[in-house]
Amino acid sequence: MNKKRIVILSYINAAIIVLIGAVELYILLENATLSRQNNILKWNSLSYRSHVAALILALTAIIIFFFQLGVNRMLKKNAYTDITGIMNKHACLEQMSILDCRDSTLHIGLAMFDLNNLKKVNDFYGHEKGDRLIQQFVILLRQSAEKKFFLGRFGGDEFIVIIQNCNVKLMEAFLERIRSATEALNKLADIQISYAQGYAISTREHYYLMDELLQEADKRMYENKRMIKSGNLLEIEQISKMLDLERVGLGERDSLTGMLTFDAFLATVEKVLRLYKEKTRLALVCTGMNHFRYINDLYGHKEGDNILKQFAYALGKEPFCLCSCRLYSDNFAFLADLSEYSEEEAEKVIQNWNTEFSQQLNSAYSGSRFVLKSGIYFIRNTNMSVEEMLTNADCARKSSFPPYHNIVVFSHEINQSIKKRWEIIHSFQSALENQEFHVYIQPKVLHADKKICSAEALIRWKNADGTFLSPDAFIPILEETGDIVEMDHYVYDKVFAYLHERKLAGKSYLPISVNVSRLHLYDLDLFWRKLHSLEEAYPIPPSLITFELTESAYIQEIDAAEKFVVGLHEKGYRVSLDDFGSGYSSLKALSPMIFDEIKFDRAFLKTDITKKEATLLLQLIKLVKSLNTAVVCEGVETAENVALLDQSQCDIFQGYFYHKPFPIEELESVYLSQQAAPSL
Repeated sequence: MNKKRIVILSYINAAIIVLIGAVELYILLENATLSRQNNILKWNSLSYRSHVAALILALTAIIIFFFQLGVNRMLKKNAYTDITGIMNKHACLEQMSILDCRDSTLHIGLAMFDLNNLKKVNDFYGHEKGDRLIQQFVILLRQSAEKKFFLGRFGGDEFIVIIQNCNVKLMEAFLERIRSATEALNKLADIQISYAQGYAISTREHYYLMDELLQEADKRMYENKRMIKSGNLLEIEQISKMLDLERVGLGERDSLTGMLTFDAFLATVEKVLRLYKEKTRLALVCTGMNHFRYINDLYGHKEGDNILKQFAYALGKEPFCLCSCRLYSDNFAFLADLSEYSEEEAEKVIQNWNTEFSQQLNSAYSGSRFVLKSGIYFIRNTNMSVEEMLTNADCARKSSFPPYHNIVVFSHEINQSIKKRWEIIHSFQSALENQEFHVYIQPKVLHADKKICSAEALIRWKNADGTFLSPDAFIPILEETGDIVEMDHYVYDKVFAYLHERKLAGKSYLPISVNVSRLHLYDLDLFWRKLHSLEEAYPIPPSLITFELTESAYIQEIDAAEKFVVGLHEKGYRVSLDDFGSGYSSLKALSPMIFDEIKFDRAFLKTDITKKEATLLLQLIKLVKSLNTAVVCEGVETAENVALLDQSQCDIFQGYFYHKPFPIEELESVYLSQQAAPSL
């Protein structure tokens, strides 16, 4: 618009000058019509002024001519110059036409360039960043080209360079300068430049006209682009880092680590998935620091925060990490581009990084046992929500068992396990209401006569279709969700009701053991209230019930456990220490001895027990018996197990060799067939 105004004003000025000259000439001519006699003396002056006027008109015409010529040149230059400062497509075509009109196009070279991923950069970072990327590439072209080279922008992200008197050596030297300059720029740039290139030179062996030269260069350029896409190189290495501070504000970052917030991370991953093609190998990785709370306890929370910062900084420098976030506490998630690796290699890459970082911290914090554990979800279905992908990765992480198996890749098996887990969690209440849980009994026999003396209550989940779900499949899940507390009370109610019913009917009955989850120790008031309700509803001798508390629960919650045992003793109940020998503090559990019974873990009676292991078992049983405590051995499944225990002071045997678990309703018939003691 400003250029048009300048041209209009110039024409107006020129018109004013011509008008002034015309008026001056008119006045002179009028004066000339005066009497010759009176103006003879003035003729010389008139002639002089006329010449001056003519000269002014001539100079005005010349000024207008050259001014118009300059304006035309300026307009032509503007019409032929791209916003990047080099020639535009119109100028490129005209230059090619001029060269075609020469006698020969011999030794003319044409190089063509195409920027990779410009659309992705525009979509993710915005067009301003895309325009800046183009400007940076033009600067590289200008720096690498000689003055005699013709540089032009042929399209949005396509550029050509025309070189006269060209040969292969000159062309390749030019291309190498561009490559080196690009590599140097990418080391410092937020957004890296990647391009495809192709060139052709008109020679005697391969003579090209300009259109043919352009077509050949274009063909080779797209061959180069296909090679980049199908080879090990990414279209843009890691499409730069997604951690662009200009695009993500401080409000969208974790205040401690500087990582993305959860919502910002989800939005970023969703955007990346829209940009990347399906063949790109992307993965979501969830990583946690094993036993990080012990690090906080040992070194303090401030030092713990420093470790979290170190993790974020070290991860951010890795080329495979596109973006990351702190999920909570010491758990992190990041999006990894692992396109240059197979899945097996990618798993190794993450594992190696975990190991290296752990070793650095273990060196810095002497005596620490710092271990990272990770779950990897390779993204194959981009239609799945990012939150669901993260859940998969996190479930894989939770399936890891450091330090020897600290990387787990999400698999079909894990997926099935997750589905089964959710089925258990969501169907538990309805199954409880529909009486799908059944109490089973496994009898215990005396060492002396191998007759049934008591039994243990177990739980079985019978589905509507008649199939059973193994306790190992649902008990750990109910422990995690806290539903095990309700499950235990369900079993207690069934056992108390069974014994009370038999007492009222005058039938025989046996003492029964019931299991106690560790979670009861966290809310003893609730346990005592429930137990009191059972006592009121089903008054039976407390000595008929033995509560079995695992060794691990006792050791981990020793104060609450001791209060629990004392409280049960005060009410007249018996308490057994279950799974003795499965933990790392078995001897600690024996002092002080507050249990009525010690129940040895089934692991002691494995099928391939060695002589030393057998000796250890016999000595441990002897030790416990010296404390005047009853001993029960579970897992008695073979005649060899029985023969070994017959050498011991074990009081009670329990296992498949004598009885498999069966419904509680069948206990009477089994009991009577064994000629048990008379009814109480």
